[in-house]
Amino acid sequence: MTDTLKFADLIRALGRGKNGSRSLSREEAHFAMQEIWHQRETQAQLGALLMLMRVKEETAEELAGMAQAVRDELELWAGQPMQIDWPAYAGKRRQPSWYVLAAKALAQGGYPVFMHGGGEHTAGRQYARPVCDALGIPVAASWQEAARLSRDHAMVYCPLVSFAPTLSHIIDMKRELGLRSPVNTLVRNLNPTGARVTVQGMFHPSYKALHHDTAGLLGDSHNVVLKGDSGEFEVRPDSDTTVLVHCPQHPKQIEVPRRLPKRAVRPDEPSMALLQSTWAGEAESDYSLAAIQDTMALVLMVADEISLQEAREKAERLWQQRSVTL
Repeated sequence: MTDTLKFADLIRALGRGKNGSRSLSREEAHFAMQEIWHQRETQAQLGALLMLMRVKEETAEELAGMAQAVRDELELWAGQPMQIDWPAYAGKRRQPSWYVLAAKALAQGGYPVFMHGGGEHTAGRQYARPVCDALGIPVAASWQEAARLSRDHAMVYCPLVSFAPTLSHIIDMKRELGLRSPVNTLVRNLNPTGARVTVQGMFHPSYKALHHDTAGLLGDSHNVVLKGDSGEFEVRPDSDTTVLVHCPQHPKQIEVPRRLPKRAVRPDEPSMALLQSTWAGEAESDYSLAAIQDTMALVLMVADEISLQEAREKAERLWQQRSVTL
């Protein structure tokens, strides 16, 4: 089919109007991303495709096709095998980035983490990259450097622009187009190193099922999806949380009851100093410990195929055993 397919055919399929338009098949979406990756489309065609998909809303089949195309195009991962793929694209608005502390503690506990992010457009948000710098987590300047760093470090952060610059450019097009595109959704399902465990956090609840279904189509068999704080993969311990799961030992939907009896007072802005002092054991609070450890527990639940209670107990142990040296 792709031998005769043209990029304009895809735009035509998406844009024929209320009665004539349709979503792309997985194969068509795969072809579209291959063309985009190799920059064989025009900028007009790219903008048209992205906005037509945005208006109708992307499907799991489209996202799976595009994500698979990126996986097919990426240079084979040459670093240590990563246990956890952790996309971090939203940025924290008020609470600090407790999820980075959760990821760092898991990495120290024997679960290597590949964290990636980009699209740092919103003023006042705390994004993963500067947090990783402040916490002594290596930040890679290239895909090859990320692989090298992973051999000596259990956690590596790699900006999207360092391994998929075309996708990073599309995310940056928000300034020009005024809207996010399907690529903002797609990057959360990339899993570029082929990690065994994948996680996705998002702000809008309607996207949970989309990411969950996409992970299933891609064969990511140990996957957790939740509506996280500010859109990151981070549990809010003062709110009940519904998570969607792919894991042989668990149902597809799990309810995580709140740890705290009432809503926490939220700070005006996220504090980097508080993250550092919390890691050092100097400023732990009921909220921070619950957010960190419950986030860790969801990952451990699918990584080890254990109950949530067992995972919570293990998360607490790993947190207590961490090395506080930055």
